[in-house]
Amino acid sequence: MSEEQRYRPDDDCPLFSERLEEHIVALTRGDLPNHGRFCGNCYTPLSHDSARCPHCGALTDGPLAPVDAIPDELIDMLREQRKTESRIVTTFAYSGFVLAIVTGLAIVLGIPYLRAHLLPATIVYGLYLLIAGRTFAGVLGGYYGDHIAYDRARTRMRMRWAAWVSAR
Repeated sequence: MSEEQRYRPDDDCPLFSERLEEHIVALTRGDLPNHGRFCGNCYTPLSHDSARCPHCGALTDGPLAPVDAIPDELIDMLREQRKTESRIVTTFAYSGFVLAIVTGLAIVLGIPYLRAHLLPATIVYGLYLLIAGRTFAGVLGGYYGDHIAYDRARTRMRMRWAAWVSAR
């Protein structure tokens, strides 16, 4: 899935705003410095004239004043979330490809004609791997893996976020 089509559960979880996530990704790539004006509650980037956070609604003159940098702990949280998502999606995608390999072998070995003739068996197996490998990897990794990975990583993120909020 592309970034625009990334799975998003409908759970009203206010952890990271899209702007904060984009900012942290740009920061880790070295495209932006960790300097600016960020909400003191949710760390969403703010313009200099903002009186209220566009993500969480916190007032900039409230008890949690804007900060100049995103805390390293939040950057680590997003990195861990992305790493968990990537690991699970990749595992599901490779599982889909392994499934294509095994079912392709079963087809080739299960049909007596193909078992007896190497060239047609190789052609059928190769075509099957091209089509089924991409399809199974896409369905298992791109759909099921993405949903499971995002939910699992988000659950871990919620626990880390709750610990972070209670500790600050």
